[in-house]
Amino acid sequence: MNGNSGTLNLIHANLCDAWTTGVVFLAETRSSELAPEFRELTAARGFPWWAVAGLLLVALIIAAIYWLTLQLRVPAIPISDDLTLELCRAHRIGLPHRVALDHVARLANLSQTAELFLSPVGFDQAVERAEKKKRLRGGQKESLYLVRRLIFGDTHND
Repeated sequence: MNGNSGTLNLIHANLCDAWTTGVVFLAETRSSELAPEFRELTAARGFPWWAVAGLLLVALIIAAIYWLTLQLRVPAIPISDDLTLELCRAHRIGLPHRVALDHVARLANLSQTAELFLSPVGFDQAVERAEKKKRLRGGQKESLYLVRRLIFGDTHND
């Protein structure tokens, strides 16, 4: 054995002591164990269902938050396409908008992100196809409309 066996034995002994102490503190006193004059003062208690309901509610909230973060998260995608990078520089499109464009191009199954720069109709169609695959957040939509306005110089009409 190595020199850690003494440490492990000490940890095991401390865990056993903590378990024993916890069991003693959590011990329940039954009304039959009380003196007769105190039996009338204690109310008959049932199982605390409100605590179980509270724990389930907290678990549901945590699961909902986790699910929302997975659904709404936009992965940070580096743009490896030089043409798209140059077009974004020419139109003064920042990095967050570039990532949104690349995200839409991937969801719309475009071969290159630069295809979004060809026409406003093609841009709108790509955004619609991307939105059918995965819901875009309000901030992403606003970002895409801003990019559309920067590229094509007009506003998006719904």
